[in-house]
Amino acid sequence: MLSTLAERPSRVDPRVTRTRKLIRDALVSLLAEKNFESISVQDIAERATVNRATFYAHFTDKFALLDAMIREDFAGNLTEGDPLSVSETRALLLAVAKNTFAFVGLHRRCKIDRDFEPQMQRSMEAELTDFLSPRFGHCTAMLIASALVSSAMNWRHQSPNAPFEPIITNIVGILVDGVDKNLH
Repeated sequence: MLSTLAERPSRVDPRVTRTRKLIRDALVSLLAEKNFESISVQDIAERATVNRATFYAHFTDKFALLDAMIREDFAGNLTEGDPLSVSETRALLLAVAKNTFAFVGLHRRCKIDRDFEPQMQRSMEAELTDFLSPRFGHCTAMLIASALVSSAMNWRHQSPNAPFEPIITNIVGILVDGVDKNLH
């Protein structure tokens, strides 16, 4: 018996995967040379050896490309140690916070500009919200994501060489216990 198109598992064309990888790698290599703000779609397309129409067939603009890259990379980082399998909230949030700060730490050498930094923060918050929503619900997940990502980005600027463990212990304590218990 033949299956209908809707019943067949969807496959991603290997050419699409290969082209997206070329475009992604092109942006990564350009970011090593200059800041995101000064990179154009034409620069990315030329480096990827594709034309602009091909770029636009995959991404609406360079911000969509950066968003996809950050979310994909961060999603992989978030699952380190399988934090969602932990039943205790404090342990789960400590693991997620550690993964968040570690991800930001990996990117502390990226050239900071007015376009890259806010896009990185938005993408990370969206991915972390999606990651935590099944466990905590959307509103709570959004609050946790905002607290962790904002703190990690501040750490990146203010004291990237300082250990982040004391910071995440404080943040998770406030998230789990509330503000009043942490005033002492």
